[in-house]
Order: sequence, then C-alpha cells, then structure tokens
Amino acid sequence: MSKYMQIDIKLLPVYGVGGLEGSFPNLFTLLNSNGYDLVIDREPSLYEMVEVMIRIKNDPHVRADSKKPIVSKLGEMIKVRDMARESLLARRFDELDRLLYKLEDLFEDLDGILV
Repeated sequence: MSKYMQIDIKLLPVYGVGGLEGSFPNLFTLLNSNGYDLVIDREPSLYEMVEVMIRIKNDPHVRADSKKPIVSKLGEMIKVRDMARESLLARRFDELDRLLYKLEDLFEDLDGILV
C-alpha cells in the first residue's frame, strides 16, 4: 500500500438535469413525505439507495402500504447490489455495468408501482 496515494473507485449518481426527483418522482415523493431529507439532499447512487430502501422497510414511521412496493422488490435489489459489489471488488467492470443496469431497472419498476 502506498504511503502517499490511494486507489479510489466509486459509483457516482448521474440523475440528469431533474436530479433524483426528475428521474424517480414517486420515490422522491416517498422519501420527502417520510422525512428522508438527508437522502434527498445527498442524492446517493442507486447502489447506495438499496440501503435506504432497507431503512425504509424497517422504519416504523413509514406506513405499511408505502412499504409494500419496496418489500416486493427489496430482496432482488439486495441480491443485485451484492453481486455488483463482488464485481466491483473483483474489477469485473463489464459484469458490474450489466448489474448496475439491472439495478436501475429494478428502481424504475419500483418507481412505477409507488403511489
């Protein structure tokens, strides 16, 4: 390990001009209406957003009917996120890219069923 340098590989969010709200309006509304202001301000990547979905699932202040769509997708989101983590750590970037597209699809599906 270098004394004065580090290797830094990270996944950055790219939501476009409208930000998280423009890309995932229903998810944004859920976060906003349940006081997840820090998440909204930070706009984490979807990779990191899986942890937020876990927190929402376990949050007693979020209504059960709001959690239901999240719970229906969460198992697969965690699985894909974990596989992406393995690919990232193993530097298998083609596989990582494919998995990140799959994670995006899961979040788009989730946004479509959130009300």
